[in-house]
Amino acid sequence: MKFSLARLLEQPVGSKMSFDIDEPRQKLAEDLFVEFVRGTVEFTRTNRGVLAEGELHSQVQLECARCLEIFSQPIDFYLEAQFGSSSTKPQRELTYLIGVKGILDLSEALREQILLNLPMRPLCKSNCRGLCVECGKNLNEGPCDCAREIIDPRLIGLKELL
Repeated sequence: MKFSLARLLEQPVGSKMSFDIDEPRQKLAEDLFVEFVRGTVEFTRTNRGVLAEGELHSQVQLECARCLEIFSQPIDFYLEAQFGSSSTKPQRELTYLIGVKGILDLSEALREQILLNLPMRPLCKSNCRGLCVECGKNLNEGPCDCAREIIDPRLIGLKELL
């Protein structure tokens, strides 16, 4: 997601530009796919570069922590990121850089904000039954054929008496 902010960078501090975002499916990282990204981002000229702010909505493909199936999770998040050019401040002080000719790439900041807003243990549904520990069948699709006899290990000696 690249934006040309060359005109904004020539404006005085406090100047603003706004863009509506409606991006289709894309890969933001090796393991992060988004179905879409929608919302509005406002860029404000600061004395250090450009501040990007916006309320965004997306849908992310995740793997369920219980059944390992891929599912889509809607996510709403607030984006706030400071961008600067390498000529204004030392690079070690800047998290995000504005590229050549005033091109600002929002992808890395989006990726970080989405990752921060993901659930710790994503579940495809709240009552997901997970996988059978014996055969690995997805228990959401129905019961498996494994014979389960749950015996407390402290009582195994009693079972041998019967």
